[in-house]
Amino acid sequence: MCTIVVTFNENQPETLRKMATAVRHRGPDSFEVWTNEQHGAAGCRLSIFGNPNAPMIYHDPVTGQVVLLNGEIYNYRDLWQELSKTGYHPKKDLEAELVARLYQIHGMGFARWLKGMFAIAIVDGQHLVLARDRFGIKPLYYTKSDTSILVCSEIKGILAHPKVTPLLNVHTLEETRVFGYVHSQDKTLFQGVKQVLPGTVIRFDHEGVGLQERFGVLPQARYLNGFPVPEYPAAVRETKNRVLQAVERMFQHGSMEKGLYLSGGLDSTTLAYAARRELGYPLQTFTLADGADTDDLNAARKVAQALGTEHREFIVSIKDYWHWLPDYVAHYEGLMAGGTFHIQGGLAFHLLSRFVSQHVRVAFSGEGADELFGGYYWIYTHPLGFSDRMRNNLAPVKNNGGLRNAIETLFPRPEEEKVYRRNLFDDLLRAGLSNYHLQSVDRSGGAFGFEIRPLYLDDDLSEWAMELPIDYKVPDKNTTKKILRDAFEQDYRKLGLGWVLTRLKAGMPSAISNLDREVLKEVDQAISDEDIRGHPLGDTLGSKMNLLLFDLFEHIFFQGWDHHADAPPENSFLARLWRE
Repeated sequence: MCTIVVTFNENQPETLRKMATAVRHRGPDSFEVWTNEQHGAAGCRLSIFGNPNAPMIYHDPVTGQVVLLNGEIYNYRDLWQELSKTGYHPKKDLEAELVARLYQIHGMGFARWLKGMFAIAIVDGQHLVLARDRFGIKPLYYTKSDTSILVCSEIKGILAHPKVTPLLNVHTLEETRVFGYVHSQDKTLFQGVKQVLPGTVIRFDHEGVGLQERFGVLPQARYLNGFPVPEYPAAVRETKNRVLQAVERMFQHGSMEKGLYLSGGLDSTTLAYAARRELGYPLQTFTLADGADTDDLNAARKVAQALGTEHREFIVSIKDYWHWLPDYVAHYEGLMAGGTFHIQGGLAFHLLSRFVSQHVRVAFSGEGADELFGGYYWIYTHPLGFSDRMRNNLAPVKNNGGLRNAIETLFPRPEEEKVYRRNLFDDLLRAGLSNYHLQSVDRSGGAFGFEIRPLYLDDDLSEWAMELPIDYKVPDKNTTKKILRDAFEQDYRKLGLGWVLTRLKAGMPSAISNLDREVLKEVDQAISDEDIRGHPLGDTLGSKMNLLLFDLFEHIFFQGWDHHADAPPENSFLARLWRE
């Protein structure tokens, strides 16, 4: 977890410091600024892998290139071994140095050699090169200001530039009304602030003209339909092998103690089983709940006892909810609106992340398992019903042809269940993963200065999972993640954890389901129907909860309220709900 800041065609050290300070939480261990006669860069480092005293900004002494990397390159050693055969040997033993060498050899094709989660910026004389891993695990934003290109790992760093004025992108706000997140993978809620697309390298020249090249195009989901794939029993065995190999690979990357978010569901239990029982790694596990006797709490406790993990539980209250809500909105830099997913999932994860960060510097999460193996029960098993919800969400949105086309492409007429299910597999693996789940995970790790690694998105495991037909994952209207369940069935039954196989997916929101009911009741009492009708974006926001969140978002990003303050602004909706 580190911070990338670049000002291309601008070299103002104080501006760089201001931008980097705005995102210093991501890298508490170092603070560096570099400038030459034309450009500037700044970085804040979280020391996890390699030399803890190594610089964040790598300045190549031969080529003059400046490289900044946020993330982890899991095949780091393998790549250096290959490079050593051609005479390249590391001088600094830095992942950024490896990137510099690959860029010298392969140019814009350098990123296709990397396995891991990463965002990269390279200042190469009169060119700026930006790259992002194929799933978008690590963020990278940019905007153009006059003749400059401003780059940062979070939007708030760009907004800290004195020439940038935040302006709402109403079209992407409408996307959050329908999907619950910004559906356009290259856009944000701020006009002119863009994201590097996942799996993409962009090269800007000195005039700001960009050349884009894709290196990580995800395959389309498919059904069997005669395609050559392993027979199901062989695929089950290979799925188990791939999970175990991914766990081993990621747990070996760095010697620090590691933790795991544990809900007692299939995804997290599988990772805990692989790490602790199969491979013998010491493991800390963490669970969030809003009461002393909740389903998730009891399930996670049983799994932890069966596997012998060092388990910790964190109980939250309604007071915790209102206190940390501004912090989550400020870090998420978006709206966790109701749409595809439950509105409380991100905040629950944020609350638990604060607790996890007090015990480990690296933790693993289960993001990606639902998209790769088909885990969203109602969405995947009843796609026709889900399409009705999405069309209803679209109804109040006017004059947004792009959004309407997105829904029509996702759910074409005439209705066909298999087509809708396949399209949803593709769509959720892209925008739903990068702009919702992974964005939330990255920000919650960054907020508390530690790193969260989504283990199911390991390159070799995810490549295997994406090639499996939908029939192996969601074979009927009652079953999700069939192949993942079958891969570990015998192991769970031997441990007395057979119930994990039949437990329906609850997800992170279930950890605060009791709070959710209390929160919605209080919001309904504090905000009136007239508040929605009288708001200029009331029709777009659509609910009292969405109005509350947008109002908070507006105060933080457009009115300059410091979310670290002791109380919310007096004219905010949150002030009506605040607890000292």
